[in-house]
Amino acid sequence: MSNSLWHEVSEKEKEKIRKESKNLLNEFSSKLSKIKTTEAHFENGEGVREEGDGWNTDPDFRDLTLLNAPFVEDDFIIAEKGAWKK
Repeated sequence: MSNSLWHEVSEKEKEKIRKESKNLLNEFSSKLSKIKTTEAHFENGEGVREEGDGWNTDPDFRDLTLLNAPFVEDDFIIAEKGAWKK
């Protein structure tokens, strides 16, 4: 039988998974801490992003989006919250 098939996980396997996961996270965080960079293109030095002019979109985009939406009410797309989780 293959090891990739579903099976009940023993306490010994759970502990091994915990240790390996912790080791991976520690290695990853260690490598992340060594990265030296600034994010000046996102922030202005005060921790606030500078606003821009946005971008130009196709003038028909909004109308086409609303036409394709299954439910629209007062120019808002109505969607069922969390329905995809079922």
